[in-house]
Amino acid sequence: MLLAVVAADAGGVVVVVAVGELALAAVAVAAAEDRFGQRGLYSVAALSGLTDMDAITLSITQLVGADKLAADTGWRAILIASLSNLVFKASVVALLGGRKLFLRVTLLFSAGFAAGLAILVFWPG
Repeated sequence: MLLAVVAADAGGVVVVVAVGELALAAVAVAAAEDRFGQRGLYSVAALSGLTDMDAITLSITQLVGADKLAADTGWRAILIASLSNLVFKASVVALLGGRKLFLRVTLLFSAGFAAGLAILVFWPG
């Protein structure tokens, strides 16, 4: 019933959805890190980052700020989320855009993806 009342207010729907997504991401991040360690956290970051970066970024920065997660683990998880977001966006372009657009996007995204991957692989720690 609350959703029906909130649905009448177009601005409220966005807020409810955003709060729900942030809460879900916060729970998923904390549970994955607690149960599966860094690998679980990185998996949740990759899945969460596919379509949206806000929830995973806010959840991880809150954990880092509360000293519940190491900063080096946090930035790696956010970078993994952003890399998965690039892959998802390139996939959308491949499905909905033309070949010429896909080639342009792939060229630009590949440079960013390669740089992010290099940071993950070669950064000390």
